[in-house]
Order: sequence, then C-alpha cells, then structure tokens
Amino acid sequence: MKKAFSLLLVSLMAFSLIAGGSAEAQAEGPATIVWAGWSGEEEASKAIFEEMRSGYESESGNKVNWVGWTWADTAQQLLIRLQGGEQLDIAQADIGIFNTIAQTGTLADLNEIFGAEYLASTFPEATLEVGRIDGKQLGLPWSMAAITMVYNPEILKRAGWDNPPATVAEFEECMADIAALGEGIIPYGVSTKDATAAGDLMPWLWTFGTTIFNEDGSVNLGEGAVETIQWYKDLLDKGYIQMDIGRGDARQLFAQGKMAFYDDAVLAKGQAVAAGVDPAEVVNVCSAMPRPVLNEGDDPQSTMWGHMLVIFDASKYKDEAADFAKYLVSDDVALKYFEQNGMPPVTISASENEAVTNDQYLKGFMDSTATAKLDETARMINANEIKTIIVEELQATLLGQTTAEECVEALRTRLEAL
Repeated sequence: MKKAFSLLLVSLMAFSLIAGGSAEAQAEGPATIVWAGWSGEEEASKAIFEEMRSGYESESGNKVNWVGWTWADTAQQLLIRLQGGEQLDIAQADIGIFNTIAQTGTLADLNEIFGAEYLASTFPEATLEVGRIDGKQLGLPWSMAAITMVYNPEILKRAGWDNPPATVAEFEECMADIAALGEGIIPYGVSTKDATAAGDLMPWLWTFGTTIFNEDGSVNLGEGAVETIQWYKDLLDKGYIQMDIGRGDARQLFAQGKMAFYDDAVLAKGQAVAAGVDPAEVVNVCSAMPRPVLNEGDDPQSTMWGHMLVIFDASKYKDEAADFAKYLVSDDVALKYFEQNGMPPVTISASENEAVTNDQYLKGFMDSTATAKLDETARMINANEIKTIIVEELQATLLGQTTAEECVEALRTRLEAL
C-alpha cells in the first residue's frame, strides 16, 4: 500500500510540473469552477454549502460545481481525480488531508495568487502558519479550533451531574451513572472504526502519558500505552462504549439524544441544529468540555483541528477560485456559517465580531485549543497507513482477539516496519 501510494504521489508531482509549465490561458466569460471536499455531503452542512455556492454564483456570474465524498475518502479521491487529469480548482482540506495533497506538489502558492499583504492583513499569523510549507502558503485558513469532547448537559443532569467530569476517575463514575439511567443511552461515543478511531485514541494516549511517535519520528508507545488500551477494553466490557462507531455515527446518535459524550470539532453544533435544536439553545444539549485528565493539574489533551481551502496549480481558473475563496471567508458568509454550524471564522475582522466573542458554545472549544496538539500523523505522508494499523490492532483487542500488551507490541512492530 505504501509503495502504491508513493508511486501515486510521484506521478502527481510529474503531472504538476507538466501542467504548471503549460497552463491554459484564462477562459473568457463566466467560469465553471470545481469545488471538492466532504462537508457539503454531511446532512448538517448541506444547506449552508448550497447557500455558499448559490450566493457566489449570483454575485459573480460564475458557476460552482461541488464534488464531495465522506471525510475518510476525501484525500484518496482527490489524489485519484488529480491523477486522472479531471478538473479540480479549489478544495476543502483539513490539517491531515492538506499535508497529503501538499506532498504531491499540485497546490498553488497563495502568496502569488492573493498577495502576501492581503494574507497578512486578513488572517492571524498562527493560522497562516498551519498552511505554510517551506515558505509557500499552500493553505488558506477557513476555520480552526480543537477537537475536544462534547457532552449533553441535560443527560448529565438526569444522571446527577451538574458539571462535566474533570478527571478520568470522575469520567468513569459519570458513565456508570448514565448507564444506570436505563434509557439506552450510550455513555461515550468514542470512535472504534475507520480513521477517526485512531484520531480519538491519540489524545487519550497523551492523557495517559505517552505518544505514538517520538519527536524524531521513531516509535514510542511507552508507559501508558498498555494502560490506555486496557482502559478502552474495560469501557467496552462495561457497556460504556460500543464497537462499530465512527464520527458520523456518533454525531447522529448524539443529536438524537442517545449518546452523552463523544469527540468532535465545533461543527457538532450543526448536527444539533439540523436535528431541530434552536441555535440559541444548543449549549443545553451540546456543550464542549476539556478532556478529563488522569491527575489533577494535568493539561487537558485535545487535537488541533482546522479547515483550509487549497487551490490547484494546474487550474485554469485560479483567479476565479481565489475570488470564491475570498467570498467564503468574507465576514457575512463566515459569520452565517458560524451561526448555523458553530464553525469559528478565522479572519481578524470576523473573529472580533461580538457574535463570536460572546458565544458560549464556541468558548469551550477555544479553551481546549490552548493546549491542543497537532495529530501525530498530520505531517506524515503515510498517515492513512499508520491509522489503518492503529485501528486494526485496537479493534483486535476490543474484540478479545489480543491482550492490551499484545496490541501495543503489534503496533510497535508494524509501525517500526513502515
């Protein structure tokens, strides 16, 4: 798999060089640009994405065609589309997808398209840095915060908890109380399938004092790894978590009031609103919280999360794609996206809007962002393969096929062989 993926990247780099050297002239008249990603496929975001497209079309006279997949398939599908030479002008990319696509050499340097002055005056430096590689601005900030834990305050109150648990021990007690309600509510919707399972596991490994990799890229999985995996297995045995749960499954169950906790980004709000919750009342059924810590005084762990927009160097509509990107990050559009889905705007002007600074829902995510870390695989070219290995070995233990010790040893052996 790794060799095939590497060959795909090499072929894409070659394609980029050829396409970049023979770019077509801008077409005259209205343009039809292709926008790709995943959020437009999700029920909670479909309406606002359609509004974004139609609003820009009315304003510009150009047309925007959306091409979407699930989040888990987006990186691979973008690569396949690029290799096939199909039109692709602008795409939504989170931190992990961004790195995968950036490695192909197919992204345009936004300093050249927008101008460094516009970028510096519009976005905070910290958000620009996330999309900058080797001095090139390959990603335009769109929305950034942390992936942390969200909870349903109403469910917790019924279980006797006025405030969310602050430590792992309290978290276990709270899950036991929720299970005791007898309402069929899943206490914690931690992901146990697809790539989101690896993403959810990382901050728990950090919570228990270990990492997957050392800073030099070598495999770590030190003390705390076995404890983390065994903790997962204990939660499953007690019925606090379930198999075959991914991020999408958790979002739906949580929005239906059938789950008390799960891990997500700020867009969790959109799912609740799509389920009929008044945006002003979302915090009553969907609030963010710091991840419980192992020991009092520890820093709560969370994963840095962010959406960017990328423009492809081979596109003959780079200027139109840039105009569309400016439209998407404009205050009016960004604030409406924030109102409907809770997606925090990243421009300096929109971030200072009172609607953003006074929002209690967003505050929980921004507080968690203070100690958030980048996903350990975010800058690795074989991130998908690494996550696949993690999920396979984690599932084997959860299903009782291996012990926690065997899981960690298998992880170490397989990751070291990459």
